[in-house]
Amino acid sequence: MLDFKELSQDGTDLERLVREIFVREGYEVHWTGKGADGGRDLIVNEKVQGPLSKFERTWLVQCKHKAFSGKSIGKEEANSLVTDCKRINATGYLMVCTTALSSGLIQAYKELSSGLEFVIDYWDEVKLEDRLLKPCNFSLIEQFFPKSSKNVGWRIYNTESPSFWAANYRRAFLYLSSRLSIHFSTVTYIEKIYFIVEKTYKELLQETGVKGIDLQLRAIYYDDKHTNYHAFADFIADEKTAPNNPFERSELKGHLKKILEERLSPWIEIDEGVLPLFWDVKVYFEKGYSSDSYDPHAKEYYTPYMGNFRNGYTR
Repeated sequence: MLDFKELSQDGTDLERLVREIFVREGYEVHWTGKGADGGRDLIVNEKVQGPLSKFERTWLVQCKHKAFSGKSIGKEEANSLVTDCKRINATGYLMVCTTALSSGLIQAYKELSSGLEFVIDYWDEVKLEDRLLKPCNFSLIEQFFPKSSKNVGWRIYNTESPSFWAANYRRAFLYLSSRLSIHFSTVTYIEKIYFIVEKTYKELLQETGVKGIDLQLRAIYYDDKHTNYHAFADFIADEKTAPNNPFERSELKGHLKKILEERLSPWIEIDEGVLPLFWDVKVYFEKGYSSDSYDPHAKEYYTPYMGNFRNGYTR
């Protein structure tokens, strides 16, 4: 999706990009001096406050930009890993690259990490792109990838809160939120939720034969403490299809809400398995649904529920 050849061939753009990712995610970052290959390594200080104690780790981050040659990162990159980490008292090592790692290097990392007391990890081209597709890093995409950013399909805008964003994707305008901004995952997962809504919407159109209905995704809250998602969606139908009796109309709304919340998938599939997905569906019967005045993204669908969207509370 993103073309890493848009980064400067000498690797300085990649180094700057990686530094900006860590800064936006709240880490303390420092440069080391230039190495023999002319590149600069990063020293990243990770500080985590646990329920009982504070944990700190110093990472040595090395960047390798091979997108122009397309070559994978070879096993030889592990030769000086231990020495380089000891030099700065690092207990973590991260390789960031714009291609893939060779199987030999991955195996070398596994062997080293099994006999050492520090952590070894890597971001290849896939993991690096996923990192950029987190809402807190989205502004970096247009900054460093002005051409291929047009292929992403998302537009994400900051709000007054660092953990709350407005977004456009395909036919949806929605809000994204989490307790901590750095923990909101890649929008690749959000696309999966969007397509669950679209699949259900198309099935409803086919099954009912009624064109005067709509199903819109409004917001997604990521509960990073319990690792699950809360999705808010609106089912909208023409008022002409609803009973005139207010009691019967209210009863029908509750019935439709229950059916849709049970029908929408209760999880999203990811490479590591599945993540729980909880639904909050609100039902509307709109006057003038078939007229030009109907707006599926009108403010009345959002404004009264901003607190719910921001904190994951049921409407």
